[in-house]
Amino acid sequence: MSTFNTTEQQLRLALSMTSLGVIQIDYQTNLAIADDQAATLFDIPANKAIPRELIYSRFHPNEREEFASLSAQSLDLGRNADVALEHRVLHRDGAVRWLSIRKRVFFEDLDGVRKPKSGLLAALDITDTRSAEENLRRSRETFSHLLENNPFGIYVVDADMTLRYVSAGARKVFEQFDPMIGHDFATIMHTIWPSRFAEEILWHFRHTLETGEKYFAPPFVELRSDIGTAESYEWQLERLALPDGRYGVACYFYNATERQQENESIRRSEQYFRTMADAAPAMVWVTDVNHQCTFLSRGWVQFTGQPQSEGLGIGWLNMVHPDDREESTRVVMASLHQQVSFAYDYRLRTASGEYRWAIDAGRPRFDETGNFLGYVGSVIDVQDRRVAEESLRQRAAELEASESRLRLAAETTGFGTYDYNLANEQFVWSEELYRIFGWGADQIPSRTAVLSTVHHEDRDRLTACVEQATSPTGTERHSNVFRIIRPSGEIRWVIDTGRSIREVEGKHSRVVRVVGTVQDITERKIFEQSLERAKQSAESANRSRGEFLANMSHEIRTPMAAILGHADILKEHLKDPDNVQLVETIRRNGNFLLNIINDILDLSKIDAGKMEIERVPVRPDAIVGDIRSLMDVRAAEKELPLRIEFDGPVPETIDTDPIRLRQVLLNLVGNAIKFTDRGEVKVVVRYDEPQHQLHFDVIDTGSGIPADKLQSLFEPFTQVDNTSTRSVGGTGLGLTICRRLAHALAGNVEVESVIGEGSRFTLTLNVANAGRLIQPNLNVSTSSDPPAEEIQLSATVLVVDDRRDIRYLAQHFIEKAGGTVYTATNGQEAIAFIVNPTSPMIDLIVMDMQMPVMDGYQATAELRARGCQLPIVALTANAMNSDRDECLAAGCTDYTTKPLDQRKLIGMIAKLTIDELRLG
Repeated sequence: MSTFNTTEQQLRLALSMTSLGVIQIDYQTNLAIADDQAATLFDIPANKAIPRELIYSRFHPNEREEFASLSAQSLDLGRNADVALEHRVLHRDGAVRWLSIRKRVFFEDLDGVRKPKSGLLAALDITDTRSAEENLRRSRETFSHLLENNPFGIYVVDADMTLRYVSAGARKVFEQFDPMIGHDFATIMHTIWPSRFAEEILWHFRHTLETGEKYFAPPFVELRSDIGTAESYEWQLERLALPDGRYGVACYFYNATERQQENESIRRSEQYFRTMADAAPAMVWVTDVNHQCTFLSRGWVQFTGQPQSEGLGIGWLNMVHPDDREESTRVVMASLHQQVSFAYDYRLRTASGEYRWAIDAGRPRFDETGNFLGYVGSVIDVQDRRVAEESLRQRAAELEASESRLRLAAETTGFGTYDYNLANEQFVWSEELYRIFGWGADQIPSRTAVLSTVHHEDRDRLTACVEQATSPTGTERHSNVFRIIRPSGEIRWVIDTGRSIREVEGKHSRVVRVVGTVQDITERKIFEQSLERAKQSAESANRSRGEFLANMSHEIRTPMAAILGHADILKEHLKDPDNVQLVETIRRNGNFLLNIINDILDLSKIDAGKMEIERVPVRPDAIVGDIRSLMDVRAAEKELPLRIEFDGPVPETIDTDPIRLRQVLLNLVGNAIKFTDRGEVKVVVRYDEPQHQLHFDVIDTGSGIPADKLQSLFEPFTQVDNTSTRSVGGTGLGLTICRRLAHALAGNVEVESVIGEGSRFTLTLNVANAGRLIQPNLNVSTSSDPPAEEIQLSATVLVVDDRRDIRYLAQHFIEKAGGTVYTATNGQEAIAFIVNPTSPMIDLIVMDMQMPVMDGYQATAELRARGCQLPIVALTANAMNSDRDECLAAGCTDYTTKPLDQRKLIGMIAKLTIDELRLG
């Protein structure tokens, strides 16, 4: 076997300093020679030729075949080949060592055949590294897994700071430098690391080279300049003699980047575990493989008062009641030795010195390979549960004794009971249940028999309910209503209400029984069906009432529009005061009729929930000022003083609907004036700041209201005096609307009255977002609109209405404002007019929505379908918001109601035609 040259000897010396063992193999003689380190590692003779099979015999039995296979592959390559692996070797004394092995085979040509000549096997003992890695993995317990070992690297730098030798691990770090051997070390360092850190490394290399002092560098984390990532290394320097006789520096390093990250992850995991354990309501504990407590959560310390340091090991037993200590130790330790889960109750001393029952439950922990790591568990205070269990045990006998009485009571009240056992598919029925199904006592109930009695329309639904109730993942309780058919053919309605009882085995559960009651509810169902028919009838009547109100609105508003409009026109042509007074009488009574239909429509809106309330900031003193200005004239006509008083300051503004608030106050003040013949009418406003309520008291000195009539005042169409000889008129809707509007405004209307002295009606509003309190000012105006200006039109308008009076009235208003009017009597004529190329150009259409032949909805939709873009103003006698929405949905641009408001109509036409011109 050949000897090493001087350089090789020096290299072997350097390698020996790294704990590497080397074995030379001669394949011609099949012998091997191991140096001292290799002999120690493999437990074989040192520096002595031995059969190479002896080396293979030292490999762990589980790994010999793999190493032999790799060696055989290296011999078949026909070229110098390397084998690198980590394996266990088994010493004769039974000791097992982990080795990192590198093997190279050298070949030669003999008679034209390339055969293996010799080999070199280098081994490094990595048992400690393996052990450290195992300890690291275990330290993570169940929260993390051990990462694989980081590669180990060796390289040598000569006195000229040039790389001379590089191991496989070092090549991975310096892989970008090609060739590595002979490369300037300072260039490599400055390429890999920041200049500051590179200079620090070079200084340590030079210092070791000059002084011979070994340098053990502390672990570091640094950002690599070449790849932009942070890496961590553990490294040391040692001076050694090189073959050329000069000194060099050997660097042994370990890439600890992944280990550093792993340690940080473990630290965070442990911190997370401790945080969760301390926050848990239970007292959490952890033991090691020797059953010594290694962790107690903060809950243990707080509950027992025992410091954590005293409770570790087996110190926790000191907190167990002396009478329970021996038995609890026996039970718990028996489970620990068997490595099985356990749960045991014992009394535990609290920080106050009293003892409370607690349940201690634990389960074993194992790593990924099945190695036992210890236990984790928790202790929970169950004192209340134990007390409750004792109470339950005391009552168990009472419940058992009363079971028969309960069963009798259930049957007496018409409940039949059942108990269905899924294991044997058997039912236990009460006598009442047999009676409900109409079965004889000799008939055996079963799932199939029960389902066969169910009405075919309900059978699928009940089958699904039964499957849900008996499923392991189904709901615990069920309730189902269905029909059954008795043997006599009679159909009965029943309700089945029950509960599924489950058994839990580990993570799995199964339904073992279903218990419940069945009640015959046929009479109740018949009653419910009659109620449903009554409900449908009421809804139908309600729809009929809505249709009636809509038709009545149209039928009354349309002629009223003509009456009021023509009265206005007639008034313009009259000079005789008597004739003017006659026209005013017509207008006044027409407006009275209009107010009646408005009251009816308002009531209908409120009942239907369609009354829209708009909340805006408004001054209450300004509203009261408006009421006074409007009602002064009516009070003066009856020679009654109308007094306004404020009992203290009031909010500057309140959020409410000013129109509806004014409507309620006008109605209340108007009623007070109407029913008062002498004395006075007074309005008192006061603000209850603690209750955030604003009160309006309308007080009169009228005849008063009988006590038995007070509550009926707010019912629709109700009068205190219902006789035909009563002195005042009215529909009896005003107070009804007042109270319902007050409710919509988050308030109420109440009344107090004394016969012969008068009445007090109080409107109370709950005030939200009240402004600051001020002294009232009745001269503040609620209107922010500028003074009305005379509007002049230059538009050409097509008025479409089947009523000649309405066409004439609209034409008069428009032409008086300067516009030009063409007319049509129905939607079909309007379409013909618009599509006729000879017709004059039209700027806007006023379209009545209810007409014969073709109504306004159809006509508008048809015009839009033909591409007509003209503004269309819907004209309708209906006053519901739904009617407005219907008109706009049909394609109308805007909407107005009858009776025609001259200013509103002219203003709408002016705005739409101006906008149209602007768009054009």
